Amino acid sequence: MNPVPTTRAPSTSLVWFAVLGGPLAWAVQFVANLSFTYAQCSPAGRWQLPIRGWQIGLSLGALAVGLCALWLSLRLYRRTSRIEDLAPTVRRGFGGAPPMARVNFLAVVGLTVNFLSIAIIVMTAIGAPLLTICQQS
Repeated sequence: MNPVPTTRAPSTSLVWFAVLGGPLAWAVQFVANLSFTYAQCSPAGRWQLPIRGWQIGLSLGALAVGLCALWLSLRLYRRTSRIEDLAPTVRRGFGGAPPMARVNFLAVVGLTVNFLSIAIIVMTAIGAPLLTICQQS
């Protein structure tokens, strides 16, 4: 008989970071870049901000968070991919840990969403510094 692995369920906040880390990093990058652009191009007064440096710095920070979330999603997926080995250790109900099948599903969602978010972050990081600042379309 195979011994039952003693795997603890990951914390809820860790699972949700694995799912939403990349999209939230992209949202922060997008809103911050937009805010800096509005501040630079506002008719009330122009700030003398190094917009390109801020865009690159925000993009690198968002990319780092997105890659961490993607790595964590992959780690959770690999850890929960063999549900038949983990099923005997999961308590159902009674305030216990969430079922490992749910963690596996959220890890798959995290892999998909974080990959797409990283692609958007990279495209923004390449495209935004190349655009002309304060030009009407």
